[in-house]
Amino acid sequence: MGQRRRAGTVNTSSSQRFSGAPAQAARKHNICMVSDFFYPNMGGVESHIYHLSQCLIEKGHKVMYNQSTATTCFHSLPLLRCVFVRERITVVHAHSSFSAMAHDALFHAKTMGLNTVFTDHSLFGFADISSVLTNKLLTVSLCDTNHIVCVSYTSKENTVLRATLNPEIVSVIPNAVDPTDFTPDPSQRQDDRITIVVISRLVYRKGIDLLGGIIPELCLKHPDLHFLIGGEGPKRIVLEEVREKYQLHDRVRLLGALEHKDVRGVLVQGHIFLNTSLTEAFCMAIVEGASCGLQVVSTRVGGIPEVLPEDLITLCDPTVGSLCAGLETVIARQRSGFVPSPASIHAHVRNLYTWRNVAERTEKVYDQVAGEGVLPFNRRLQRLRAHCGPVAGSIFAFVAVLDFLFLLFLQWLVPDRVMDIAVDATGPHGLWRQETSSINRTHLKPAIKREAERENISQ
Repeated sequence: MGQRRRAGTVNTSSSQRFSGAPAQAARKHNICMVSDFFYPNMGGVESHIYHLSQCLIEKGHKVMYNQSTATTCFHSLPLLRCVFVRERITVVHAHSSFSAMAHDALFHAKTMGLNTVFTDHSLFGFADISSVLTNKLLTVSLCDTNHIVCVSYTSKENTVLRATLNPEIVSVIPNAVDPTDFTPDPSQRQDDRITIVVISRLVYRKGIDLLGGIIPELCLKHPDLHFLIGGEGPKRIVLEEVREKYQLHDRVRLLGALEHKDVRGVLVQGHIFLNTSLTEAFCMAIVEGASCGLQVVSTRVGGIPEVLPEDLITLCDPTVGSLCAGLETVIARQRSGFVPSPASIHAHVRNLYTWRNVAERTEKVYDQVAGEGVLPFNRRLQRLRAHCGPVAGSIFAFVAVLDFLFLLFLQWLVPDRVMDIAVDATGPHGLWRQETSSINRTHLKPAIKREAERENISQ
C-alpha cells in the first residue's frame, strides 16, 4: 500500500498560508472532484465545482469528476479505487455534507493513502435528530482529512463546532461569479412597473413561506408591482395558492426550473432581487443579481452579511414584516431615482469574486496538503477512537479495518501495476492538444516547402 510518511507540518494559520504569498514551486496535481451534485442539475454546489475545475485545468492541473447517488461504503471502493489508480489521482476533493459519495470517497481515499480536501457549502443546526446524525458523520469524515474549505467565516465557525475541528486546518475561500455571464441590460426592463425577481429552489429553507406572505401584502399596496419567480420545488404549491387566492395571475409569474444560461435573461428584467433564505452559507444568487445591476434585498442569516458591501444590499430579519419594510424602502428609492445605475453596480461587483482568484487560493491548499502526507493506518484508528467518542469511534475504526482488508483483497485480485493508466487527453498539456499541434505542423511543412521553391524559381 505504501502509506506516505508525514512531512514537517507548518504551524502558521490558514489565513496566513493562503493569503496570496507566492508559491515556491509550480506543482501540478491530479484532482478528483467528488459529489452527488453536478450538471445537468443546477445549484450553487454544481456551479462551484464546474467553474473551479475549469480554472484549475486552465492552470495546468488535471481534474476529473465523480458523481453518483446510489453508493454504499464498501460497494463504492472497487469503483473509486479504479478511478484513483487509473487517473493517478494525488488529491481527492469532496464537496457538500449532504453528499454520500463525498463521504465515501474521503473514507476510501484515506485508506489508499491519498491526500484529501473537503469543501462545506452549507450550514447545519445542532438540535434536531437529522443535524445530530449528520454532524456525527461529518466528525468521522473530517477527523483525519488534510484540509477543510468553507465558503464564509460563518460557515467556518459552524463547521468547526459541528465536527470539533482544529480551526488551523480550516480555510475560508468564497464562491464566485463569472461577471461576463451576468451583465446588466436596462433595456429589458418595463418602465411602467417595478419587477421583483426571485430565483431559488422552492423549498422550506429558502424561505418560500415568507415569500408567500410578502406577495399579497406588497401587491395590495403597490398596483404596479410584479413578481418574477424562477425555480422549482415542493413549496411551489404555496405560491400557486397565494396567486389563486388573491387573483394575481397577471402580476406573479412562476417560470419553473431555469437552466443556467437562462438566468441572466430573467434577472435583467427586474429592478429588485429578493432572497428570503432562512439559512445560507454563501448566497451566489445575490451576487448574480447585483452583477446584473439589481438592488438586492435579503434576509440577514448565515454568511449573507459577508457577501456584499452595505451600499449594495438591504438586510432584513427573516420575518414577513421586516422583509416588507426593506422592500418598501428600496421601492421608494427606485421610484425617486436615487439608486446607482446598473452599470455602476456591475462595475463594483465584477472584481469582488472571480473564479480565477478562487482557483489560485484552492491551488495553495492543494500544495499545502501535498506536503503533509496522510496519517498511517494505526494512527488513523487511534484518532477515530479518540476524536469520535468511545462508541462511534470504535464502530468506525472497525469499519476502517474492514475497508483496509477489502482494499488488500482488491489489490491481490487486481494489482495496481496491471491496471491501465488513463490518457490525459484534455487540458493545456493534453494529448489532444499535442496531436492537433503535430497535425498542424505536418500539414504546414509541405506548404512551407512549396513556398520556398516558388521563391527560388522567381529569383
